[in-house]
Amino acid sequence: MTGESIRAGLEIGSSHIKCVIGDIVGEQIKVLGYDSRPCKGIREGIIIDIPQTVESIREIIENAEDKAQNNINYVSLGVHGMHISSQDHHAAIAVMSQDQEVSFNEVKQVLQAARSSIPNSEDEIIHTIPLEYMVDNQRGIMNPKGMAAKHLQVNVHNIIARASMLTNIRKCVEKAGFEIQSTILSSLAAAEIVLLDDEKALGCILIDIGGSLCETAYFNKGGIRGFFSTHNGSDYITNDIAREIKSSRLEAARIKEDFGFATQAHIPKEGKIEITRIDGRTKDEVSLKDISEIISGRLADIFGKSGIKGKLEAMKINPDLVPSCILVGGGSKLPGMEDYVRAELGFQTRLGYPANCVGDAAVVDDVSWTSVLGLLKYDVSKESPSLTKPGHRKRRKGLIEWLRNMF
Repeated sequence: MTGESIRAGLEIGSSHIKCVIGDIVGEQIKVLGYDSRPCKGIREGIIIDIPQTVESIREIIENAEDKAQNNINYVSLGVHGMHISSQDHHAAIAVMSQDQEVSFNEVKQVLQAARSSIPNSEDEIIHTIPLEYMVDNQRGIMNPKGMAAKHLQVNVHNIIARASMLTNIRKCVEKAGFEIQSTILSSLAAAEIVLLDDEKALGCILIDIGGSLCETAYFNKGGIRGFFSTHNGSDYITNDIAREIKSSRLEAARIKEDFGFATQAHIPKEGKIEITRIDGRTKDEVSLKDISEIISGRLADIFGKSGIKGKLEAMKINPDLVPSCILVGGGSKLPGMEDYVRAELGFQTRLGYPANCVGDAAVVDDVSWTSVLGLLKYDVSKESPSLTKPGHRKRRKGLIEWLRNMF
């Protein structure tokens, strides 16, 4: 029977869907079951085919359930997409209580006011992160409850998504037979289990290199301060290789995974590899140097002036003042990626392996699973306790049990 410590994360990525079921024991995640596969019903985190996506979600979760030997009903849903952005907002209220002491209700009210400042009716706020409260113009307050005040203000960072896009994603999950406990930006979920407190306090960049998107979150003074997506990812590297060597995408993916390097300096030795052309029969040879040049060209687009570097400069983020950059996502596994990003962006860079996770090494030692594992730990209520309350978890009947009751 599913206990209160058993949780499930479902991530709708830019090209894949992932599910992890885990047991939360203190600060540790014990992975019980998981599954992942590409889905043709999604593109760049957007649903393009509901029936196909519904079927994929159902199969992936049920496979994870079989491994975990647990049926789940609720999932924490992780989302990606070019439609997601972030903005700072400000709100202020008068403290109306008789003793003029800030209570839970005043905190709730000022946060709701900050959420209501959404500029576009077609958008939806999925996160409201308090950056600081101000009590009678005294700045830097992190918890104003119990303080004497006439006025309460808050500065927040809102994560905003296109409402119709979220509705379609949620509809797919619900049609698959599961309920959504919370909707979470996957970058925030990854940050939950990969960023150190000092990194979030002093400043860091978290880059999630997905299949068709790269998503970048900037953290400082303990919280997220900016987020943006770029229309690029590791699938584009695969496409470039396939186009240049005239092979299938499947063959190009194999070459990228087995012989791909972020820079020529990381090639262990010069040489050539045998490839199969797109007709499936013709064999040929390609040098590792040529493959590396193809990959480097795409990485320049992803991280250069027209990509992440240009956007960071527009945000006036100075690498000299930001101690670290953390890479997650399947695209970050390319050998030499840390050194490439360090040279291109100027940040000290490391791979973001999930912390405090035990289980199959294929999940807990793989940076492509960091964000979906983080879904199990991310607590939406810490943003705004008044807006999210945990619901009663009920056990979903398995197929065998359902058939037994039918007959």
